Amino acid sequence: MKRMQPIFGLTILALASALTLTACGGGGSSVSDSSIKDTTTLSSAVYSGPIMGKGSVVVNGMRFSSVGAEMVDDDAQSVGLDQLQLGMTVRVSGDVDESTQQGTANRLELVHGSRGLLTTVDVSAGTLTLLGQTVHTNTATGYQGVTGMSQLTAGKTEVEVYGALQADGSMLATLIEVKAAVTTWHLIGLVDNLNTATNSFQVGTLTINYNPTTVSGALGNGKQVKVKAASAPFGNVLTASSVLVSNAGSVYGASFATGALLKLKGVANAAPANGVFNLSGTPVNVSKAVIKGGAGAIAAGKFIEVKGNWDGSTLQATTVELEDYRENTIGGRNELYGAVSSVNGTTVIVDGVTVDLRNAVFQHGTLQQVVVGSYVEIKGNLAGNILNATKVELKTTNAANGISYEQYGAISGFKSVSSFRLNGLDVDASQARFEHSSAASLANGIYVEIKGAQNSSGVFIASKVEIKAKNEHNND
Repeated sequence: MKRMQPIFGLTILALASALTLTACGGGGSSVSDSSIKDTTTLSSAVYSGPIMGKGSVVVNGMRFSSVGAEMVDDDAQSVGLDQLQLGMTVRVSGDVDESTQQGTANRLELVHGSRGLLTTVDVSAGTLTLLGQTVHTNTATGYQGVTGMSQLTAGKTEVEVYGALQADGSMLATLIEVKAAVTTWHLIGLVDNLNTATNSFQVGTLTINYNPTTVSGALGNGKQVKVKAASAPFGNVLTASSVLVSNAGSVYGASFATGALLKLKGVANAAPANGVFNLSGTPVNVSKAVIKGGAGAIAAGKFIEVKGNWDGSTLQATTVELEDYRENTIGGRNELYGAVSSVNGTTVIVDGVTVDLRNAVFQHGTLQQVVVGSYVEIKGNLAGNILNATKVELKTTNAANGISYEQYGAISGFKSVSSFRLNGLDVDASQARFEHSSAASLANGIYVEIKGAQNSSGVFIASKVEIKAKNEHNND
């Protein structure tokens, strides 16, 4: 049976029209009138969706520099950069430039997935049950803490599942992260069998009891909710400490402002009729849109990405990207940018991700030239906890000169602010701007996030430095 396509209700780019800028020329541009406008350079953007790349945080094709950004999760806990993994859902606000696909984050929020104890594991079917909800896996599902699904045990393994709700209320996992101990329970799902007399509803087979005073938004059958609880289910009943509802024109409290520029991922309910169809609950008009990946291919069940202007009731699309368009364009679902920190035969580590280079096509170099400190740009596909590289662009010392990227880790070999090592790189931070800290705090073992570029001698010249506390985030 063909699996239903996922609904990425969280994958949104929203821009206030008053802050939208044109890429060139002297005048500004408003998107609040009735015409469709698109821009090249944008500011005050909010991107939300799964992390698809690292070495900068890549979300919806945009590379965000996070040095100096406020980093928290949706439980208001601090988040460390080392906690962010491919497949996790984040919401990033900052400045973006669509002409270069690069942005600077002011705030990065980790949006937690469903969290609790697995009650069933069916390896042959590729399905799990978590808090009464069916979780589907596929070859693109990533894992943290285990190498794959076969290492998960029903009744014993506690996990957090990041992913996308499907039309039947199940979830398609983008990442399954094993947890040492769960102390707060999260569940993302669709409301069913709402009973306002008993203050209860169902998500999957689990009954949720709620207090109306802790519900944000208007509950209704079929609506997306995020449920939090302070204790595990008892007798197939979860007592909610809070319920956040996604209402029309908003996703978990992030409203669509009239005149905003939006970028949505979701599933088409049908082929367009007079140019209009429904995308995961959002009306879309594609009559003036550029279709990427094959004109006329929008149909029921298709997983697509739409960008355009929200007029208060309908997304007036300027661009539609069909399923797998970006993957086919760049050569893989995932991207890595940074220096190699470890080499073991054909396996390397870049940005904390283990990468298999055996089947990669190399540009500007060969596998044998990859060493610790080499700057690489990798395209590939995450499978389990390994990224299988399809393309590798190797930059030798001279070729890497001036290419900006981020590094995170513990300082070693510290001599001075102009001479220390990080992830196998020689670093000079003497000219860097220090965010929320100073150069006097640098020492061996101190965790830092730095942004900069290698010079022609291979030294990483830092432009920004932020000192981080190791495991400053909440591990639950």
